[in-house]
Formats: sequence, C-alpha cells, structure tokens
Amino acid sequence: MAIEVPFGDLSPKTCAVLGGRGFLGRSLVFTLLKLGNWIVRVADSPHSLQLHLTDSSDSFLNDAISSGRASYHRLDVLDASSIVKAIEGASVVFYMEATDLWNHDFYYCYKIIVQGAKNVINACRECKVRKLIYNSSADVILTFEDMLSDLKAHAEALILFANNIDGLLTCALRPSNVFGPGDTQLVPFLMKLAKSGFAKFIIGSGENMSDFTYAENVIHAHICAEEALDSQMISVAGKTFDKIPCQYDVVCSLVCQMDT
Repeated sequence: MAIEVPFGDLSPKTCAVLGGRGFLGRSLVFTLLKLGNWIVRVADSPHSLQLHLTDSSDSFLNDAISSGRASYHRLDVLDASSIVKAIEGASVVFYMEATDLWNHDFYYCYKIIVQGAKNVINACRECKVRKLIYNSSADVILTFEDMLSDLKAHAEALILFANNIDGLLTCALRPSNVFGPGDTQLVPFLMKLAKSGFAKFIIGSGENMSDFTYAENVIHAHICAEEALDSQMISVAGKTFDKIPCQYDVVCSLVCQMDT
C-alpha cells in the first residue's frame, strides 16, 4: 500500500524513532525518509549502527545519514541523558518496541518497559517535545495473558496520563498480530505451529476471531496520528486506537501458507 500523506508545509521537521532498528521501527524510518520532509533520528540499543547495504531500506538510510537527513543515536531507556540526546530538538517522538527484551526476566522487562516509559516521558517534557506516539499492542486489554502485555499496559497508561502536561500531546496505537517484511516472530511462529500438526486442533467453539495487521498499515497509522495530533487534537490526544484497517485479505493468505 503506497503511503500518501498530505502535508501543507514541506519544510523539514525533526522526529526521533525510539526502537528505530526493530521490526516496525525500520519500516517507519524508511517511510519517513521517503516522504522527504523529515529529518529522522534513529535511536536504539546497539552501540553502533550496523547497516546491510544489500537491503534497500538500509541502503536508503545510509544515503540519508550521508546527506544529513538522518542520524543514529545509541539509546538506553534507563539512562535519561541518552534519551535527551536522541530526542532534543525533535517535534515528535515515535516510541516503538524494544529490541532486546529478555522474556524470562521480569525485573529486567519491568525496567525497560515501565521505567523506560517514565524516562521517555520525562525526557520529552524536558526537551519540550510536542508529540509522543506510542506503539502499544491490542494484547494490553488482556493483561492476564502474559507478563509483557501486562507491563506494556502499564507503560501505555503512563504515556496517556502524561497527555497535555507541559504541552506534551500523546496517543497510543494498538495493532494486532503485526506481520510483514522483516517479521521474525508472527509468521515464523505460525509456520512452526502448522508443521507441528497442532494447528489442526480446535479448542472451544472455533468461532473466536483475531485481527492481523500488515506492518505498512501500522506505519501509515503512526504517520496519520502525528498529523492528527495537530489537526484533530481533541479527538486524538490522550486516546488509544485499536483498529487499524488493512486492505489485504490477511486471514486467507495465512491459511494458504499454513496449508502448503
């Protein structure tokens, strides 16, 4: 799906993408740079930026860094100073998923997700960032399901509560089961499940439904949210958005892959 967002002012704006080397973060960075009116700060936990120039998005990012339209910043969400360095001067912060969570370590995950969110909020307020957009998850409404969903629900609540404090506008997007280029979790998990033979068993009535969202639609939603926080502030600021439309027949495509 080609992303076309109307911009009335084509003068460059500066944004920071926290988690910019993750699955969705990479795609968001690439799309922002392709739009042409963004200066993008890519922030993530690795100490240095490792680019694979055979990959089109990495090659494009390399050119953007060379021209000064992008930069890389090492990010530690537990170190307030590193967050400030990454976002200082940005008008909007896109807060994507962490790339280095250890699912078996509750305390570590709590620090990264919950304390990290607190630190990002404080840094945004200190740096006078205008907009903070959080990539949450539809799983937060079922916080009993797993530890990460519960912690992400806490982080989301903190970010929404920070709305309209010191001029900061916030919102959260809750995509479901995101898949697309670069996905290393959902589709590989489904394929492994199908090969195991357990996918043929149905527990319950079989009438339960689940949404799947193509990664490009999530990126489109983030960019639209950034615009809407200005143009439709009353309807967007401090709110969550659960449904992200997808033009693909996702369920059928996944079923076909599992049957082959």
